[in-house]
Amino acid sequence: MNMHRLALSVASVFLVSGSAAAGSAQIIDPKNPPQGLFSDEWADVMMMGGKVGYGHSTMTRQGDRILTATHMKLKLARANVSVSIEMNQSTVETVAGDALEFETVMIMADTPVRSRGVFKDGAVTITSTQFGMDSTKTYPLPEVDGKPVRPMMIWGLYRETAERGFAPGTSYTLTTYSPDIRLDGVVEIVTRVGGDETFEHRGQKLTARRIDADVVTPMGRVTSVSWIDPATAKMVKTQTNLGGISMDMIVVPQAEAVKDFVPAEFFMTNTVPVTKRIPYKEARQATYRLSPKDGAAFTLELPETAMQKVEGRDGSALTVRLARVDHAALRKAEAKPLPGDSGEFLESNVLINTADPKLIELASQAAGDEKDPLALADRLRRFVSDYIDAKSLDVGFATASDVCRSKKGDCSEHAVLLAALGRIRGLPSRVAVGLAYVPIFGGQQDIFGFHMWTQFWVNGAWVDFDAALNESDCSPTRIAFALSSMRETALAELSFKMMDVIGRIDLDVVSVETGATPVKP
Repeated sequence: MNMHRLALSVASVFLVSGSAAAGSAQIIDPKNPPQGLFSDEWADVMMMGGKVGYGHSTMTRQGDRILTATHMKLKLARANVSVSIEMNQSTVETVAGDALEFETVMIMADTPVRSRGVFKDGAVTITSTQFGMDSTKTYPLPEVDGKPVRPMMIWGLYRETAERGFAPGTSYTLTTYSPDIRLDGVVEIVTRVGGDETFEHRGQKLTARRIDADVVTPMGRVTSVSWIDPATAKMVKTQTNLGGISMDMIVVPQAEAVKDFVPAEFFMTNTVPVTKRIPYKEARQATYRLSPKDGAAFTLELPETAMQKVEGRDGSALTVRLARVDHAALRKAEAKPLPGDSGEFLESNVLINTADPKLIELASQAAGDEKDPLALADRLRRFVSDYIDAKSLDVGFATASDVCRSKKGDCSEHAVLLAALGRIRGLPSRVAVGLAYVPIFGGQQDIFGFHMWTQFWVNGAWVDFDAALNESDCSPTRIAFALSSMRETALAELSFKMMDVIGRIDLDVVSVETGATPVKP
């Protein structure tokens, strides 16, 4: 149950919304910044009332190019297990604010994943490298009035923000490219400048101008608030709150930023309790009612799959019914191709490198001579459940290539490895992100927590297989909130739907049936 992915999503929003308010302690002409290093800022990163890490950002001019570098280090905990996450991003942009290239390095598992992007001819080409293997994809940028949208990143955002000024009531929308949020396109930042506000940090009162920014992505809208010094455009504080997960970044001297931070308990504070114990091993069907907590204003949307059907809506509340899939009937069902383009569910991507020789070897070992799709899916699931022998909570989020070598991880590592092995053996695959029932975990009982599992396209239906929970005949105790082939999904984007609701919903167990006939696909 990888809540660290959610933390990564919050941090990714920082790199976007925070950069729009980042600046220097001295006044900088956004049209003509000085040569050399002209901005060097450090910040505390706070979560749930405690310090969990630091951030460091610089801007340097070299000739007619602006080089930016952003580094963030976090320590999180889940059931007292500590995990370190590091994010590094550098960009090369023109003085006018056009992005030319970027590089990101994510360190969340044993081996860093490095990605380099180059903007050219209205497209961005991204090359990801891990274990000495490269995976390259090119994505066309969206067009506006027949022309590719202008790619802006860290410096471009700062420049545009500074030029528009900080007069209260100012509002505008900027378009930026953020590889940490999505790979295949741009995101919008809707910005509104407010008035001056005073807040406390480490016993000091600070006054700064408030800027609200909505980061608009295909998976949802994320709101952050920054406070800046309007005289220098220097960021004082940035705050992001996603579904009860709050993170603050407050500018401090370097000596303060790099000391005194401890892991914040992340998973146990972001679960959804239920009042009824579920016989999850025996359950055949279950009905749940999900509703916003304490009058929260948002609309729940859930996908439908072979085992999950939305039965009704009552205002903001949603009733969903889940039932085990009848594998006997599925085995006899007519094989059907995926509707539309099935390429994304079979092809390689940043997280699933189907050309990795180690993964290919592992898939062959797992599959043996099995050809029947349902039997093959079950065989691969059983293999992955056994193969990952270190059921570890201290992995941030690993690629399939990482997992096949380390043999450790939690639900996300099981899901990604299983999806990869299926693709290599010809089974279209995708991952599901949602909530799963846990009878007891970390001292809590009867909770639903963040979970990820795999779905295979088998004989005309998307069927759930959960390697982390050792289930091929999956019980109706997991609710999918988002589905993805992971082709164009950056590490943050997939979690946005979950982040928008976790901690803000009530979940009622309406009924559980233990003797009903499984649903036919």
